Amino acid sequence: METTITEINFLSRTYDFLELEILSFNDQTLIVAASKDFSYYHNFEIHFKNVFAIIGNISWRANTKYDILKIMKGTNDAIELNKKFNIEEGFNIFSLITEDSMVNYIIAESILLRNEVVKYH
Repeated sequence: METTITEINFLSRTYDFLELEILSFNDQTLIVAASKDFSYYHNFEIHFKNVFAIIGNISWRANTKYDILKIMKGTNDAIELNKKFNIEEGFNIFSLITEDSMVNYIIAESILLRNEVVKYH
């Protein structure tokens, strides 16, 4: 999982800017798409498997000079979220950082990167 997060952050740095948005949520899988131009395509997808909770915005811009995705372990924020939402054991807290340093949280078991362009017709 750490390798996937590192890969996503490395990939995001290859773009001058990125917009991200929730693309779909079906069968406990949340798909967040990342794009330079959502009117024609998106560049890659982040799949969150067995989602427990989503806390944040539906769409946002990311500052690609920094990591756009982190996993929270043992931080004060992670402990507070755990207390507030009674997060079950086995779930991870993923933080997606916005351009203006706000944070969206996705609590899920695992994560997957789909690194391919999806064109809209």
